[in-house]
Amino acid sequence: MRGISFTAIDFETANNYRASACAVGLTKVRAGKVTEQASWLMKPLPGYEEFHSVNVGIHGITAAQVRNMPDWRGIYGPMMDFIGGDALVGHNVSFEKSVISKANEACGLPAPDLDFHCTLTLAKKHLELAHYTLSDVVGALELPAFNHHDAGDDARASALIALELARRNGATTMGELWPAPGARAAAKQPSYLSAGYTRRLADLPAANAMANPHGPLFGQTIVFSGDLSAMPRDQAQDVAAAKGATIANSTTKKVTMVVCAGLGSGGRLPSAKVKRAHELAAAGQDIQVVSEQQFLRLLAFR
Repeated sequence: MRGISFTAIDFETANNYRASACAVGLTKVRAGKVTEQASWLMKPLPGYEEFHSVNVGIHGITAAQVRNMPDWRGIYGPMMDFIGGDALVGHNVSFEKSVISKANEACGLPAPDLDFHCTLTLAKKHLELAHYTLSDVVGALELPAFNHHDAGDDARASALIALELARRNGATTMGELWPAPGARAAAKQPSYLSAGYTRRLADLPAANAMANPHGPLFGQTIVFSGDLSAMPRDQAQDVAAAKGATIANSTTKKVTMVVCAGLGSGGRLPSAKVKRAHELAAAGQDIQVVSEQQFLRLLAFR
């Protein structure tokens, strides 16, 4: 992926107005690798200062936290210096594009000539999920857990989504990853045997209604996190479905079991799927996280 370089960007706003930016996160990618990150809090521009409770509830930033921070006019220069001549990547990047446009308009700055690429549309092209929020896509792709709505974390998550989808689809340039309208990119169909490949929902195996109803996997809704050492993930999904389990791609309120390949491995951060499972369990959901060995023991039950 040496031909893939960009800056990922994420904004948080104080209210519904795009010109009310109160935080920005940036992640620089060079030759397919994350090389640098930056993030700043900022005071919203005059006339856009009010912090709505809904926005504060989402990102946790308050007026008091940014009272002594520079506003857009003080952040814009360092932000553009960091971006340089890069294309900008974001999840639902039309929001970021609008923030830049409206904030510049509010303080009389010219609109910059920037190229934008969206990981939301990229995910919809290559994955079949129930939802495509940043958290859902991060979970489906087995990327590291992150603090959603922290601008710095969100920018990095967007960058990692782009890089992971490039890896899975064999894209080596920005043009291959985001073909220009009308361009015919060479089709490379990923194999279900590829490590970490996420099956589309339509391709997931159906639960075997004729399986032993007393089996420990019968009636479970299972998500797999990581690549099992005993078998490819698609095979694990198939054999679990044969035991009467429903297979899912992301940890939702319907999931009852997350099979974590690396559970117990020292130094490994929990995946977004596992983190979400713990959050749901703490909220009272009947959901468990099991290791590969535990899953194999459950699978052996006839």
